[in-house]
Amino acid sequence: MFADKIYLLFLLLIPLLAVFLYIALKKRETALDSLISRTNLQLLTTVNLNAYRIKHILFLVALILIIFALARPKYGNETRTVINESSEIIVALDVSRSMLAEDLKPSRLEKAKMMILRVIEENPGEKIGVIVFSGTAMWQCPMTYDLQAVKLFLKTVTTDVLSFGGTQISNAILLASRAVSNLNSSSGKAMLLISDGENHDSKIKEAVNAAKKVGLKIISVGIGTHEGSPIPLRDKTGSIRDYIRDRNGQVVISKVNSVLLKNAAEETGGKYFDSSNKDISNTLIQAIRNLDKHANKVNETNNKTDRFQIFLFFSLIALFAELLFPIGRKI
Repeated sequence: MFADKIYLLFLLLIPLLAVFLYIALKKRETALDSLISRTNLQLLTTVNLNAYRIKHILFLVALILIIFALARPKYGNETRTVINESSEIIVALDVSRSMLAEDLKPSRLEKAKMMILRVIEENPGEKIGVIVFSGTAMWQCPMTYDLQAVKLFLKTVTTDVLSFGGTQISNAILLASRAVSNLNSSSGKAMLLISDGENHDSKIKEAVNAAKKVGLKIISVGIGTHEGSPIPLRDKTGSIRDYIRDRNGQVVISKVNSVLLKNAAEETGGKYFDSSNKDISNTLIQAIRNLDKHANKVNETNNKTDRFQIFLFFSLIALFAELLFPIGRKI
């Protein structure tokens, strides 16, 4: 395995150089033969034509080894254990249809995603997972230190990822609580709950108690305005064709429910943030930074180790041997 394979192309020049050296040697032999016979050459001079051949071979070998060294051969394993000081953060993102409301531009969902992306980018080294929820909840991205993967999964989130309608925040909290219940650490476990707070179930109290039991601190964000906004229905071209209506045909106005989100946060020792009329990204970033940290054995990585030194060492030996190799015979 080579790190810089492009240098291996220089190997194509070796046969040309070998032909050039061979022709040069043949010309030398022809010139000597025109002056003196091969028998007398051995008797009357110390010239050793075989020495030239050996020197040429050593020179070519040295060049080949240098080319291999430039290409950076890598093999063998180097095991490294990485210890990281971090928190365990589960992002729970509401993907119910009310998140399509546009009281926050471009929409509640897109605003929430942009906010989460900023938090992730400004808090490197954290272990983060993403749960999406509406009428049910599921993992969009499992817990990982690979924040690029988290951002990739997050960007694909839409309101269509779950088929169950409605909003049941308790499902997301219970799913997160189960995930952190097996962690050895008693601190540094947090849930970043982002929702408009519209809740259609009665298990929220049970879910909050489960979070408290496993030490899961809820940091909640109310996404939306208190005045509310209708929820648009768009066609395939993206144009608004209508708004969601109730059974009486009236346009539904979706408003943020800050009471529920605030209570969930305060009961678990967390904080509530209202994003209705201001950008709270910086405050949210700082809240994540202030979470308790604990030491984690992140991973054991096996990396191919650079071995160019070996090829460089033997190439130098070949060059010195070529320079020091005598071209004359001892008399």
